[in-house]
Amino acid sequence: MSASKLLHQSMQNLSLVEAKAKPPPPVPPLVPLERPSEPHQLAISYPPRHRHTLYYGFSISKQWLYSSDHLDPPDYDCYFLRGYQYIRWAVKIHFLGVELCFQAKKDGAPPDHVKANGNVLVLSVLPDEEVDNPIRPVQEQVDYLTELLGRKPRWWVGIWPRNDWE
Repeated sequence: MSASKLLHQSMQNLSLVEAKAKPPPPVPPLVPLERPSEPHQLAISYPPRHRHTLYYGFSISKQWLYSSDHLDPPDYDCYFLRGYQYIRWAVKIHFLGVELCFQAKKDGAPPDHVKANGNVLVLSVLPDEEVDNPIRPVQEQVDYLTELLGRKPRWWVGIWPRNDWE
């Protein structure tokens, strides 16, 4: 039998199996963080200036934001906005952001947080420019997110270069 006939026969014997997507891990309902009467200043050191903005925060996945939408039924068209607003409300970090960053070469995001293009969504609590964010979160707010997400925050390099005027 020729190679082309063997290939044709094996192609006919192929079957398509639909893979089930792994459901995102459930996000526990967030209890609003009570700000302590004596909050502690965030223990952080700023990295050297980079040609891209740096963001201090946590890698997250779209699925995590989906599961943060506690409205019933969840609205997958608005997952980003509603999940983000819910987290912001509970943690009370007014300058909380979601930024698109490069995957770090060392100690980067878990594989399920890396997008197809290699970038990572980061729940940012602070940019590297103190002028951009004069109100820093307190240590208790960052600790709350650390406990919720199960990992420590780190500095991430944003994908967009700084503007000429920065």
